[in-house]
Amino acid sequence: MQAVPKLFISGEIETPMSYDPGKDYTFRYRSKRHRELPHVVKFSGGRSSGLLLFTLLENNFLKQERGDVVVFNNTSCEHPETYKFVAECKKRVETAGIPFFFVQFQTYEDARQGGWRRLPSYRLVNEYPFSKDNPDGFQWRGEVFEEMLSHKAYLPNQFRRVCTQSLKLEVTRQFLRDWFANKKGISHQGHGLDESQVDVRQLHKLHIRNGGGVPEDVLLAKKSFMLNRPTSRPRQIYKDFSATSASFENPVLRGKVFGRKAWFGDGGIEYVAFIGLRGDEQLRVARVESRSSNPHANVGYEGEHVYMPLATMQVKKGDVNAFWQRQSWDLNLPEDSALSNCVYCFLKGVHNLSQAHTAMEVQKGSVIKGFGSTIGTPCDVNWWANKEQEYGRNLETEKRERTNPDAPDFIGFFGMSSGFSYKVLADYAMDGDNLEDFSDSVLPCDCTE
Repeated sequence: MQAVPKLFISGEIETPMSYDPGKDYTFRYRSKRHRELPHVVKFSGGRSSGLLLFTLLENNFLKQERGDVVVFNNTSCEHPETYKFVAECKKRVETAGIPFFFVQFQTYEDARQGGWRRLPSYRLVNEYPFSKDNPDGFQWRGEVFEEMLSHKAYLPNQFRRVCTQSLKLEVTRQFLRDWFANKKGISHQGHGLDESQVDVRQLHKLHIRNGGGVPEDVLLAKKSFMLNRPTSRPRQIYKDFSATSASFENPVLRGKVFGRKAWFGDGGIEYVAFIGLRGDEQLRVARVESRSSNPHANVGYEGEHVYMPLATMQVKKGDVNAFWQRQSWDLNLPEDSALSNCVYCFLKGVHNLSQAHTAMEVQKGSVIKGFGSTIGTPCDVNWWANKEQEYGRNLETEKRERTNPDAPDFIGFFGMSSGFSYKVLADYAMDGDNLEDFSDSVLPCDCTE
């Protein structure tokens, strides 16, 4: 890699006004013991997280024997070129001896409180697309995202980002509980029968008992996708999903596991988490910092100590693009097309969604090597429009009383007040209407991993 930032561990920390690629930078652990804790790189799949990853790798911040690991969460809604980029990063990182895993959300069935229930979990997948010949491959046609929608039976929105919580934060958390348990892999989950054993009538009764009010037919229609997904997760061995995932014996972790899993905080395992937020993403940086349960130690979730070196170095988007322009390989997506992460993520805001949609309309119908056509996938706005209709809330169908009879009776990804929807975005390409009317009513991107 060319022009990788030089980062040195120091007891002092500088606060630069701007980033200079020719300068050496210092990195200070907030506690001396953090240096000995396992390091986790939460890799989003974009150029910024790629720059962070190779900065850490080439400055020797990552060590296999400490239990360090790189984690990419597959939502099944990324652009195929993102998956190709992540696969290349994985290959290069594992060549250097650091394990790199693709993980994705899934549910499984188990007995709870006298009946069968669908429970959230995750599985390991490899770096190639799912197919009949590769059943352990990652899914990219929206299956994972829709399973989450079906499990929740409602849409995420800008104020309740259950997609980020379920598909990224909790999945990573569950994986780390297994990874730090010093086992060879993860255990089987579920009853293993081909068909769902969930009593759908009990499913609705449970919904009502928990304070829900969705009619049975509406709820079960939303739950049907999940109930037709695999009922179990097979036992999976780390070495089958990472070329460098040999088991490690870390004295820091001894005595801090219960059963098959590790436990965090209060005498359990602590770890350092690296996130690739930049210096021009201060709202997102502040959100990560504010989730700390101990502001003085900057501990995030139990046992997690978050560091964001790119933000500290004041690296901005232009600096990231300049770095990748100097490399022999790159993420094969336009720098200004807003196609990174979930292609049509509702958190991108109207401007970025408009850019993403324009870019995808140009590609519409094209066949991507190794993937095929993107029509009918999350690279297609109509997929999002269909999911919005299937999993959104229709207040008239749900027989909900409204205080304002003139208010819309449908609540989608963007809420009921903005008037914006994926159907509006899809129609925009057809009739050329200006989307600026919605720019003030739809919040801009503020998603945090």
